[in-house]
Amino acid sequence: MNFMRTGVAVLVILVGLSLVGCCTSKKETEKVIVPTQSTNPTLGKQLEDLEEAYKKGAITKQEYETAKKKLIEQGTPPSK
Repeated sequence: MNFMRTGVAVLVILVGLSLVGCCTSKKETEKVIVPTQSTNPTLGKQLEDLEEAYKKGAITKQEYETAKKKLIEQGTPPSK
């Protein structure tokens, strides 16, 4: 008798689990992909960030001038 109750309980659990899997809608499992913008900042933004770092004391004037020069050189297309 106890064996039969255990068997029925296992059967009820298995049926319940199988119904949960088949009843979920596709919308619940779909992932939404949102396009992202380019992560490369513009030269202007890089210069602004650099200046802000200098003003906050994160870098020295010499470091600021060196980095600024390097950014400008990298952002300028080579002359033909």
